[in-house]
Amino acid sequence: MTRLNKRIDTAAQRATSPHELGELARDEAVEVRQAVARNPSTPADVLRSLLQDPRWEVRFGVTENPHPRARDIALADPDKDIRGLAAQRSDLDTASYERILNDPKHYVRERLADVVADPLVAAVLARDPHQTVRATIVHNPALTDPDVEMLARDPIAQVRGSAAASRRPSPETLTRLAGDRSAAVRWSVLVHNPERLDLAKLLLQDPNSTNRTQAQIQLENPRQFTRVLGDIILVH
Repeated sequence: MTRLNKRIDTAAQRATSPHELGELARDEAVEVRQAVARNPSTPADVLRSLLQDPRWEVRFGVTENPHPRARDIALADPDKDIRGLAAQRSDLDTASYERILNDPKHYVRERLADVVADPLVAAVLARDPHQTVRATIVHNPALTDPDVEMLARDPIAQVRGSAAASRRPSPETLTRLAGDRSAAVRWSVLVHNPERLDLAKLLLQDPNSTNRTQAQIQLENPRQFTRVLGDIILVH
């Protein structure tokens, strides 16, 4: 084993002493510092110091550390990217959710909206003051159907378009969205629900020329719109 590999192995071992982990946290090799960052035995003060490391691999390593103290330290870090990564951990508790839901950066709340499995937390995110959070949570399966319908009536077009793209609104709601005041929302209805040829026929008269052209393409070549793993892909 080379000297570098030995230091990496020592840095990753839970049995390594806190003092030695502190020394290895200052190692010249990024791989060693990253291993310390991921080690559940690494003390809190060392983890905080590693969040100041010049290399992103080391800083992000702290968010990957399975110990709850690493989670809490990462969620308190000034860097929104660190907090965003920590917001996607699987070991979030009630205090963690509360901290994230009150985070001043909507980016962090968006990262939670990507992955949260708790319906109660999803419901809070569906009422977030920032539109990108609401546009993100509408795709999350933890969100209830009534809240999907609520977001399909959101005052912000970005959110309504995201609801249409989620393929979760009721058929009646999609029909309503096909007549939305926003051309972008109507486009989202069209391209993300290509099996609704009735909506494509409606949008043949769309005031937006791009939507009219797309509706014509979908009606003329319906088999070119293929469903793969639940996603709709447009084949030109």
